[in-house]
Amino acid sequence: MVAGSVYAVAPRQRVATARALAAAGLDVHFDLVADGEGPRPGVSLDELRDIAAVVEPDRLGVRVIGTAEFVDAVLPAVLSVRPAKVFLPWHAFTEDRAEAVRGSGGAAWVALWNEWDGIGAPEWPARPDGALVVLIEPGAPGLCLLGRLGVTTACAAELPVIVDGGITEELAPLCITAGAQSLVVGHALLASMNGDRP
Repeated sequence: MVAGSVYAVAPRQRVATARALAAAGLDVHFDLVADGEGPRPGVSLDELRDIAAVVEPDRLGVRVIGTAEFVDAVLPAVLSVRPAKVFLPWHAFTEDRAEAVRGSGGAAWVALWNEWDGIGAPEWPARPDGALVVLIEPGAPGLCLLGRLGVTTACAAELPVIVDGGITEELAPLCITAGAQSLVVGHALLASMNGDRP
């Protein structure tokens, strides 16, 4: 399964892109980014609502990037559109927040960057429904870090795994072999398909 990131396209194209992704049978991935946490603003709550009005909730996945306070500020609005998956930062992944996601009908996934190296047993901050393994430093351009695929394999022994960040057409099969059930694609894949460098 592939999810297309609407963060990867210009704001004016996001609703149309989301509609096209869903029509093609693909999931739609959002990044809600707190101020100062990314190289550019993330998808806005208004854009999320607009897209949720034209895409079935079971196609929607929302990643929240920011502090625990930011998560608490936006989570009620996120849950109001009833996305199938909500990806919360490791440091903000608590049982209470996970239960709030589940109570809205969604699955609570933890986003993992450098909090676990894939060695030994993971000490999840609370029990997640799945793990989003981030393959490149959040917000950075370029290709995924292949060493992160070991973390993908380790997580896949415990949970469903989605990978995100710097995935090109050539790298996608490696992600699947490593155990990812789904890929979030954006800048790197679009650039590789257009013959550009990500």
